[in-house]
Amino acid sequence: MVDQSKLDQALDPAVVREEFKRRRGHWNDDWEAMLAYSPAYVAAYLDFSAYVADRGTLSAKFRELIYVATNCTPTHMFAKGFRNHARQALALGATRDELMAVVATVSAMGFSSYVMTAQVVAEALPSARSAPADAQVWADHAALFGDVRDEFAAGIRLDPDFHGRWLAFATAPLRGAAGLSAKEMHLIALAVHAQCTQLNAAGVRQHAHAALAHGASHDEVLDVARLVSSMGIHAMVFALPLINELSGEQP
Repeated sequence: MVDQSKLDQALDPAVVREEFKRRRGHWNDDWEAMLAYSPAYVAAYLDFSAYVADRGTLSAKFRELIYVATNCTPTHMFAKGFRNHARQALALGATRDELMAVVATVSAMGFSSYVMTAQVVAEALPSARSAPADAQVWADHAALFGDVRDEFAAGIRLDPDFHGRWLAFATAPLRGAAGLSAKEMHLIALAVHAQCTQLNAAGVRQHAHAALAHGASHDEVLDVARLVSSMGIHAMVFALPLINELSGEQP
């Protein structure tokens, strides 16, 4: 039988608030408004979103850097979330250069537009699929990603010069003042491609394989996906204050 007194205590707003601060390391007005809506909802979200932190495969700082990346993607650009997670990353020891390296990594993700289009063009031009690839660009891509998967092969064959220029741009964060490691760069890129506002399957495959090739464990790769799975909460962050405003409710 469920102990109702323990359940009631667990869902007491003050208890949920303190548990959230302890497990997630922060609290703000958004969570307070959600707590007024439903302590049970916030407690369930806390259990879901803190799962990766509880496992300990990704450091607290790196988790915040991943959130920095997903909040600044061109498909999301959520300023409130970016500011919150950048502030937490700095408090956990991240530097300005590290934050910039993360943003620079995200800025290279637009290349997916070319990758997808090149595959379509290659389907219409069978000769492109068998054209010899530029050996240097092919080798440079393999060095960065561990191999050359089919998703990228068409683009390399169709325009190796353009692909080579993107490789130079994409690897800039590896060469910066606070350069990321190749493993970190691919895990961050994986988060961007896997997040619910992107869902780029080809990018997920490419960067998951590349992260593994550069030393990531299977748990680290899965924990990146588990971590960004909680981004759906931004629907509530966005909508709840508007619902309160329109309905005349005060949290």
